Amino acid sequence: MTRPTINNAAIPASRDPIVLMNGDWRIEIHLRQDDNGMATLLAYAGRATTPERATAQGPFQRAEQAVGARRGIVQQLMANGYQLAPLDSPIWSLNAQRDIRAARERKQRSAVSCEFDPSDVFLDW
Repeated sequence: MTRPTINNAAIPASRDPIVLMNGDWRIEIHLRQDDNGMATLLAYAGRATTPERATAQGPFQRAEQAVGARRGIVQQLMANGYQLAPLDSPIWSLNAQRDIRAARERKQRSAVSCEFDPSDVFLDW
């Protein structure tokens, strides 16, 4: 079985959501960035108006790294029969916004202070 040739130039390098279709199965990949520049990829898949599966990858130090990772993911999906659907608008943007907000809140709740205070050092000599 030969793998289809993938035109890498057809894969958008922008930060906009990417929509792929394979029959009635839809995949959307969203890139979200937080205030300090960290980027996260959020992917949703399903057949109807509500995604059946969701996953996240990241955070990446820079948005360009997330775009590169997304291009690799899209290449693999296209090699497995998915087609870019540039005319289809993303329908799961609200899901992506909700999930990235939840991830930011988890990150804030688990923030660690790395500040040094000399009084924290116990010297017994």
